[in-house]
Amino acid sequence: MSDDNKNRYTNSRIKHILKSLPYAFMSLFTKRDSKLIIFCAMHCETFNSNSKFVFLHFLKNEPEYNVKFVINNDELREKLIQEYGNHFIDTRTKEGKKIAIKAGVWVNSWLDSPIGGFFLNFRRLVIHLGHGTPLKCIGLCENDATLLKKIYYKINNTNITYSLASSDFVAEIVSKCIGFSTKRVLVSGYPRTDPLFETPLEVPEITKNTFNILYAPTWRHYSEVKLFPFADYDAIKLEDFLVSNNIKIFIRFHPAFEESLPKEILQIKNIELFSASKFDEVMDYINCFDSLITDYSSIYLDYMLLERPIMFLPYDLKEYEKNIGFSMDYNENTPGPKPTTLKDFCDSLYEIKNQPEKFISEIKELNKKLNSPSHNASKDLGDFIKNYGEK
Repeated sequence: MSDDNKNRYTNSRIKHILKSLPYAFMSLFTKRDSKLIIFCAMHCETFNSNSKFVFLHFLKNEPEYNVKFVINNDELREKLIQEYGNHFIDTRTKEGKKIAIKAGVWVNSWLDSPIGGFFLNFRRLVIHLGHGTPLKCIGLCENDATLLKKIYYKINNTNITYSLASSDFVAEIVSKCIGFSTKRVLVSGYPRTDPLFETPLEVPEITKNTFNILYAPTWRHYSEVKLFPFADYDAIKLEDFLVSNNIKIFIRFHPAFEESLPKEILQIKNIELFSASKFDEVMDYINCFDSLITDYSSIYLDYMLLERPIMFLPYDLKEYEKNIGFSMDYNENTPGPKPTTLKDFCDSLYEIKNQPEKFISEIKELNKKLNSPSHNASKDLGDFIKNYGEK
């Protein structure tokens, strides 16, 4: 992966800032509407993650607030307007930018803001919710953070009022990754975890008479993902084990790289793709699964709240640590078996299915360290926003 590709998000964000500078300047002098809240997610083009759930909370429960979600994607925006009403704007347009700078509150899942610029938190509450507990090094903690990235994070110091973390321990990590004082880190549950505690959605592919596992590996910029990274891997033996034990594995690849998933893997009985094109918000569905397999994805930290067993396949741990790095000790904070052979993998799956209680005590202890106990984080954050406006 080239450096240009690796840093493409930083480059596009810098361009976003430059294009928005006139409106950022106007924002300094524009009267704020404390009842207008602007939400956005990744690149202001997606409707997902933490900001989505806070937006839906306000839309359903706080009618006195005017909420708008930035969707700079014409097709998706029209679809969402049809589903939820006229609550979506395009900040590529002058009209969208003018609406954004009037808002008294911005809520962002990523560092992407409705508009770019400097001092955007002047007379405005701007909350950066993040989109995952930082198990791996992100932002300023990256092993090879570029000068451009460091400049971008310095700029964001002038734009964000608070960032979010799921515990005091995680707050220290977020502080270092973002470049904030811990005083500017709110400790609360993540809104995206609210669906974990709701009735699971109906998914025809997920049947009650099978043991269903979500396998969510991490995308790597330095190599392709190896799904079953065992020297003794045998597709026939794996299939026989899954079928005879009534276990189904649903693979969740990074949405942008689903086409790279080896076709022969999906030819194995009881292995299916849990595609983002069909199930776009994975957090809506993870409580449908009896167990989780991952390597370095922070999804496991959310899944721990369910107190169900987790397996890890860190087959390239040293390489990943060298290229990406970790913000906390990996082995100390990953509660579950880490098999290195197909035999161990199958043995661990058998235990996870038939003796899940063996793995729960460690998860409960780590939850105290890494997670908030809140089951309604969207409401908690909504109350914070409302009370902040009344100060």
